[in-house]
Amino acid sequence: MSSEIANVVVVGGGVIGTAITAELASQLDSVFLIEARPRLGLGASTRNSGVIHAGIYYEPGSLKALHCVRGRHMLYDFCLTHKVPHRRCGKLIVVEEQEQLPELEALRKRGEENGVEGLELVDRHFIRTLEPEIEAPIALYSPNTGIIDAERLVATLASLARERGAHILPATPLTGASFENGLVRLSTPHEEVKTRFVINAAGLYADQVACMFGYREHTIYPCRGEYAELVPSRSQLVNNLVYPLPLASGHGLGVHFTKTVAGTLLVGPNARYVASKEDYEHGRVELSEFYQAARTMLPSLRLEDLRLSYSGLRARLAPEHDHSFKDFVLRRDPVSPFVIHAIGLESPGLTSCLSIAKSIARMVSE
Repeated sequence: MSSEIANVVVVGGGVIGTAITAELASQLDSVFLIEARPRLGLGASTRNSGVIHAGIYYEPGSLKALHCVRGRHMLYDFCLTHKVPHRRCGKLIVVEEQEQLPELEALRKRGEENGVEGLELVDRHFIRTLEPEIEAPIALYSPNTGIIDAERLVATLASLARERGAHILPATPLTGASFENGLVRLSTPHEEVKTRFVINAAGLYADQVACMFGYREHTIYPCRGEYAELVPSRSQLVNNLVYPLPLASGHGLGVHFTKTVAGTLLVGPNARYVASKEDYEHGRVELSEFYQAARTMLPSLRLEDLRLSYSGLRARLAPEHDHSFKDFVLRRDPVSPFVIHAIGLESPGLTSCLSIAKSIARMVSE
């Protein structure tokens, strides 16, 4: 690689970086993906609920709304074509009291403004038909929400990228960057590389990669989401996806139930800001916190049904006490138009990955 000039180097081998690489490799030769970890998708891409979101929650006109709705359609088609395990299972957003109907109405209105199809306010009978163990007077039903095997998605995208001629280099962290004679020089522990374009899709570390180019406008604050899961003998208590109203703080969608493609019933995640971008386990919350958050929706849940599961880190662009909406950042570097930054791509980043990849490829072609 050091002896040639690459067309594009993508920094970051999560689901978005891998999707970008696969898309660019269909249009260009000499496309490289470098990833700091020993294999692709070890970060937030596979440490989440694995939900294909419909596009309900995001501000109308935002990049999150655009890419979630467009990306959902693309992702379902991709999964069917490439046999990625998934289910278009639908989701219930439930409330505790009938008086919370206006909040569900507001969510439905926002979703419809974003182009989400099929949203419906449903009563207790409808809820019990889908989820006999869930207790709620009313809910918002989203038939086009689904779940996906995120690890298989990343692996499939990587395989597609390789088939199209891309070069994927795991265990290759970026250590420095500079501009030289109209090209970008990238440094890794193994070699230095010259390239015409760089795509910064480094997830939790996208702000630090941006700083290597002198772009310091954004800071990523790691926010940990922890999960519990039900013991296998109780995993039949919930069939698909059941969510509460999103958190008033804006820092998450609330502890919810997710039945994965493998049949595991997850409870979570919570939302806890941490100091380190590598802190997945220190000071994990007790199972009783998951139980207290979930038992209103699922009265038959018992504390002994739960055991701790994995955790993940969200790449938040807002600090803990900032409740404002923060959109995806997809922009050219202000110094070099040949560097494109993709920063703060937390949820619905998984759902949006193919749509974001299309947009990034268009920015490169322009």
